[in-house]
Amino acid sequence: MHPAFSVIFFTVTSGAGYGILIFLGLLGLVNTNSFFDAKIAEIFAIAGVLGMGLVALGLMASSLHLANKKNAWRAFFRFKSSWLAREAVFAVLSFPIAVAFIASFYFLDNAILTKSLAILTIVISLITTYSTGMIYGCLKTIRAWNTPLVPFNYIALGLITGNLILIAFLNYFKIGSEVLEITLISALSIGFIGKIIYFKFIGEPSPLTVKNATGLPGKTVRLLDTGESSAKANFLTKEFGYEVGPKTIGVVRLIAITFMFIIPAILLFTTPTFIGLLVFTIFNYLGTMAERWLFFAEARHIVNLFYGRSI
Repeated sequence: MHPAFSVIFFTVTSGAGYGILIFLGLLGLVNTNSFFDAKIAEIFAIAGVLGMGLVALGLMASSLHLANKKNAWRAFFRFKSSWLAREAVFAVLSFPIAVAFIASFYFLDNAILTKSLAILTIVISLITTYSTGMIYGCLKTIRAWNTPLVPFNYIALGLITGNLILIAFLNYFKIGSEVLEITLISALSIGFIGKIIYFKFIGEPSPLTVKNATGLPGKTVRLLDTGESSAKANFLTKEFGYEVGPKTIGVVRLIAITFMFIIPAILLFTTPTFIGLLVFTIFNYLGTMAERWLFFAEARHIVNLFYGRSI
């Protein structure tokens, strides 16, 4: 599939934003009383705004991929059958819930209310990120995406980036958090394992053939015409048959794994300054962008079979 920068930016940035909101909610659950300190409350409120800002920035970037932006409102319909519609609806619902959560500790002094809203913030953020992953994970026509590993990795990578951003942000205000450091270990481990399993999955031979694609698995099927009627590539071959060499894939995978997991893991064995944390976070973000580029570049639509190509 052709990697569109707007969609790559959208999924990585909004995932990081929801990661921030999830861990902010977690801090609200385990350390509620400190949220009611005026100075701490203000810092956490800014962190919440940062998370929502990244989500909004990502959502705005996603509209750049639309051919007719005036029809963006249609994305909110077909909730029963479309993961895109579900993502749009949950994304909109996440904003008032997150705002209410922030307001609960910034303006009120009610631990029960704050914890309840923290849970809602965590749940809606996870559901929205899951829905984003399922937009791709539900597509049976693209084998590399049609697996539970896709939404799993979307959530895991969003948690890692959001965690790192929040750690760096709080460090700027001289606030440390053992909860964030412990959960970072878990997120890095789970994310790394999930990504390795995914790479192994897409490296296996595809069971999809022209026979399955035509619904004639028990018949002899052969292509009479590969569909290449001209020397110029058409829309299907450009969008669904994006070509990338194995050497490029290997290099980008190495960069992605190093930047996403290995470099941030160094944080666990050091005590970096704010600038150091910022560098770790930037590396992770760039690594996740590289991973998401691979996610699209390596995906092969089943339509390629009708052009005599493998998938």
